[in-house]
Amino acid sequence: MTAEKILVVEDNKVVQKSISGILTAAGYQVLTAEDRSTALKLIRTEQPRLITLDIDLDPSDRDSWDGFTIATWLKQLNHPAVIVVVSVSKPGPLADKIKAGRIFAFLEKPVQKEALLEVVARGLSQRASEETPAEPATT
Repeated sequence: MTAEKILVVEDNKVVQKSISGILTAAGYQVLTAEDRSTALKLIRTEQPRLITLDIDLDPSDRDSWDGFTIATWLKQLNHPAVIVVVSVSKPGPLADKIKAGRIFAFLEKPVQKEALLEVVARGLSQRASEETPAEPATT
């Protein structure tokens, strides 16, 4: 069985390495991006099944999109990837943006290993069940 492909979009190298390390150790195939342009390229070419998105990507990037802009773009394209948002912010004030971006889960930094692995497993399981054809109805 091929390892599930996960894209980690995070501009903080320490956080990126932490999340990537946890996921790699759990057997996932991990791709990383620290800016919008790299993330969009990897989304198009690698088709990750799950994406962790830092909502506060560095605004000094001249083409900067925050994580919510990327999530909204994915929603508009009807991209099937499961989206997990990662932020130092509390989710409460971001509730409307979370709903608008088709966000599966929200994790606060610092990301806890158990919480990350549980959310990833749930997200991938949900996606797999959505991809499984329904059994034909019998009468």
